[in-house]
Amino acid sequence: MKHAPKSTGEMLDSLRSAMLAAIGNAPATLQATGKLERFDTARRGDKAGWYACHLTRWGMVARFGDWREGYAHKWSSFEESSLSRSDLAELKRIQHQQEQERQAEQSRRQNAARDKAISIWCNAEPAGHTHPYLERKQVQAHGIRQSLGNLVIPITDLSGNLHNLQIIKPDGAKRFLKGGRKRGLSFLFGELAGAHGVIICEGWATGASLHEAYRLPVLVAFDAGSLLPVAQAFRRRFLNIPITLCADNDRKTPGNPGLTKAREVSAQVPGVTLIVPEFTDNAPLSLSDFNDAVNFYRLGVAA
Repeated sequence: MKHAPKSTGEMLDSLRSAMLAAIGNAPATLQATGKLERFDTARRGDKAGWYACHLTRWGMVARFGDWREGYAHKWSSFEESSLSRSDLAELKRIQHQQEQERQAEQSRRQNAARDKAISIWCNAEPAGHTHPYLERKQVQAHGIRQSLGNLVIPITDLSGNLHNLQIIKPDGAKRFLKGGRKRGLSFLFGELAGAHGVIICEGWATGASLHEAYRLPVLVAFDAGSLLPVAQAFRRRFLNIPITLCADNDRKTPGNPGLTKAREVSAQVPGVTLIVPEFTDNAPLSLSDFNDAVNFYRLGVAA
């Protein structure tokens, strides 16, 4: 029995459900404008979410994503295998157009963020070792800067080109520049030239503690989801340098994302040794990384 074709509203509802399942966010109302549309996700006004939706004679085809992820999800309301050769060619043309629009908008956002990052960095002053965040974490400044009382941490590619910044307020609140590139980028402690090994970790303070303890170069990925692209970028550039991955041990978070993502890296990237911080039963569950471990066991405090 042949099913009745879905209405435009039903197809948009299906697309919205797919967006919620894949990226966790979607606007309350979607439109099949054929143009790239942006919407708020984590914060009001962030415009980090996007979608492009075309209504065709076979149904609906769309791409969507979150700029912070750096890649697109494809969706359609029909089976591509049901299309004729000419219809399939038209579908590919529409999908190519959607991808070109996404790439153009992503480049625009990233270029604007890079220009802003360069301006902030050039006008910032060297961070003082007495900054409240550095004192609380018990680490040195390692060449980062500060602006308006906030720490400014450069996010670069492996050639040292600046693309983005992490801003850390005195109370520890963190943010990245809106629209800035982050995937595959990092902050480097030390020098990679001539290195016999490198450490990769999530947070900047964790990287500072590891570099101060072992004097090895450290790449900071800034979050668990960025560990894999940072490790892959490093391995493409440096084929034979061993990687020590110092994971966060997110004991209080369901699924322990820090450890889960770190295990994915060790499984997919060759030459990786995984190390996980261990905590005694009396250690607060809020402690998760190597900076926490250093401060707890050496100083008896939870930073």
